[in-house]
Amino acid sequence: MRSHSRDRASGGVLEPAVRYGSSRARSDFEGFVELYRLPYGRYARARLDDVAAAAEAVAWTFGYVEAGWDTVLGCPEPAAVCWALLRDAVSRCSASGGRSVDWLHAVLPATSADVVVLRCRLGFDPSTAARLMGVSAGVVEVELRAALRILARA
Repeated sequence: MRSHSRDRASGGVLEPAVRYGSSRARSDFEGFVELYRLPYGRYARARLDDVAAAAEAVAWTFGYVEAGWDTVLGCPEPAAVCWALLRDAVSRCSASGGRSVDWLHAVLPATSADVVVLRCRLGFDPSTAARLMGVSAGVVEVELRAALRILARA
C-alpha cells in the first residue's frame, strides 16, 4: 500500500516515501485506514467480480490518500474526497479488464448507484452510508428514492 523509495543516506534501507507533518498526522491516517478498510473493501467487491481487483482499488485509494493526506484533511469534507477516489479506482479496475457485476453504475448517476450498493446490496444503514460517502444522511435518503424511481421506469 505505502510507496517506498531508496534513501542513500540510510544505506539503501527502504524508507516511506510519504513524510508526515507530525506523528499525529500519521496516526490520524492510520486510524482512517483502520476505520474504512473493511467497508471500502466490501464496496469494491460488491462492484467488481474480482477479489484481487477490488483489493487493488482499495490499496490504490489508500496510497493516493496517504500521499496527499495533508491536502485531504484541508478539504471541507475529507470523507467525500476519499470516497470519490475509491469510486474512481473501482471504475478504473472495471474498465481495465476487471469483471464488473455492477450494472447499477451504468444506468444510474454515480452517487445514486453508490447509495444503492451501500444500502441495498451491503445493508448499511443511512448514517453509515452517509459517513462512508462524506455526505449527509438526508442525501443518502434522497439519492435512494431517486434511484428507485429510475430503476422502476427502466
